[in-house]
Amino acid sequence: MNQYHSLPMLAPKTRKRTTMAPGVSIVYWLLVLLPAALACSCVPQRQAEQPVAPTPTPTSTPAAQPGAMYPPGYGPAVPGKPYSGSGIVKIVDRKEWWVEIEHGEIKDLMPAMTMAFWIRNRSLLKDVQVGDKVDFVLVEDSKSMYLTELKRVAPGP
Repeated sequence: MNQYHSLPMLAPKTRKRTTMAPGVSIVYWLLVLLPAALACSCVPQRQAEQPVAPTPTPTSTPAAQPGAMYPPGYGPAVPGKPYSGSGIVKIVDRKEWWVEIEHGEIKDLMPAMTMAFWIRNRSLLKDVQVGDKVDFVLVEDSKSMYLTELKRVAPGP
């Protein structure tokens, strides 16, 4: 006898067809299609661009202007002009080449404050430690202010 004949015959499954009531089929399709239609219609609307006001150009005496960002008696740095100062080193970052100094007034540039300064010549940082009293020379170029000289006057505690 053939091995295939010993298997019982599998009868095809019959599906019982269900019918919906006429009103139910409309509700069914609305529930299926409505979320899809809403998802497609929820696209961000483009807003009209606002006109940009022109940026005011600085004048030679911005400290004299009302609301200027410079303290009274101080103006913007003159690019390339060296400014001398002295202070106490608060932070030395040898990885990113900057130092934070609590400095006194820098004549014609800024009042006394604590400020971070970039250093372009890494060798300026080799003898400086936190707490040292230092003298420095500051220069501004088109990108930023940076120290060109940094000399320890007295060691820190």
